[in-house]
Amino acid sequence: MSKEKISRRSYLKYAGAAAAVGAIAAAGYGISQYYRPTTPTATTPMTGGKKKVKIGGTKPLTGSAALTGIDENRGLEIWVKRWVNDQGGIKAGDGNTYEIELTIYNDESKPENVSKFYEKLINEDKVDFLMGPVWAPLGQATVAAVEKYKKLEIYGNSTFDPAQWKDWKYVMMVQTNGSEYLNILNEMIIKKIIPQDPDAKNIAIVHTDDAFGNIAGGWGYQWAKKQPELNIVFYDRVSFDAQDFTPILTKVKDANPSILLFEAGLKSPLAAKNVRELGIDLKLFYPGTYGVYKQFYDGLGPKYAENVVSITQWVVGENYPSDYGPTEDWFVSTYKKDYNAMPVYSAGTGFTQGLILQAAMEKCTKPLDSDAVRQVVGNVKFTGFYGDIGFDPVTGWQTGHKMSVLQWQDGKPVCIYPEKVAKAPLRYPMAKWSTIT
Repeated sequence: MSKEKISRRSYLKYAGAAAAVGAIAAAGYGISQYYRPTTPTATTPMTGGKKKVKIGGTKPLTGSAALTGIDENRGLEIWVKRWVNDQGGIKAGDGNTYEIELTIYNDESKPENVSKFYEKLINEDKVDFLMGPVWAPLGQATVAAVEKYKKLEIYGNSTFDPAQWKDWKYVMMVQTNGSEYLNILNEMIIKKIIPQDPDAKNIAIVHTDDAFGNIAGGWGYQWAKKQPELNIVFYDRVSFDAQDFTPILTKVKDANPSILLFEAGLKSPLAAKNVRELGIDLKLFYPGTYGVYKQFYDGLGPKYAENVVSITQWVVGENYPSDYGPTEDWFVSTYKKDYNAMPVYSAGTGFTQGLILQAAMEKCTKPLDSDAVRQVVGNVKFTGFYGDIGFDPVTGWQTGHKMSVLQWQDGKPVCIYPEKVAKAPLRYPMAKWSTIT
């Protein structure tokens, strides 16, 4: 088994994405508990007027969220090594140049590890700034330490339930929050599909009952039911621990929707597999956020994955016109050179975590002070290859960035919405399962 692929037989056997990711991790993706990228600047004293900034965090390099964690960590590494350190460092607002020392711990996809490592990073490693992990339970496990010690954190591929958000000051979000994930799909349905097919208004929404599923699916349902153009024929949630979604999908089939939005997250492969095996011929199908990965398509094959859609923070080919940071071509070519693979949205998130901090440090006269940089970063605005970036300066929530929709077309993930970055038209209705081999 190669490092970049898991066999189709194994993937179908362990259709739950957690099992798939575990197999990928075992194939060689960071088995050790502790991971520290090796760069000369991490241990060499700074000379010639240069200083260093210590940045730390955790990423799930093994465990159920490893697929996202590995990719996000790679994006962050590229920012540290290739964009900053290899090019001389960050020229900060105090007139000094800062090279980066990066310390990343493998949290193994366990929230209790995140809490422990964040205490260590702040109190023992003495980091200046923190880069958050991926997945809602892991990200939320950082907040207590971040707020207690007033240490600025750039959040990663993670999300918050808006109803549980407190008056936190030190968390700055890179991404569109999970509570808005399904909105981009429903917007596309309303604007692009219903005018051509009135039956597309009949949608079903299902989501898993884990933290992420409840946020993305639950809030997405609440938004959708307020839209007069949509008719929700079925809504329910299902246990994240379920090994078979057939019972709830049988109810979906009986409701006869044109479109199914199933926020299964890590369990996206299982959702796609069960929909296909039940023969639910949908006009459009979203199985969950893990549908963005090449491992999703390669593991299931076109019989299960062709024409399905997913939502993403970024996908190769969008080519936003960057006014800060590298072009998409630079990032993609560097990623391919360093890792012999194509990046997905989580790599773009990892790189953009760093780019946001860099933009703030360049403007800040106290570039190692969390409070000073937090004040500056709240007003940071730019367009990178990842898209638009901007913040609510009070809450730290991301307000500039918008989601995209991709579709698997001929084995490739292609951006099909919004129109300003779309690279191909949506294939709608999707081909009937019986016609795909």
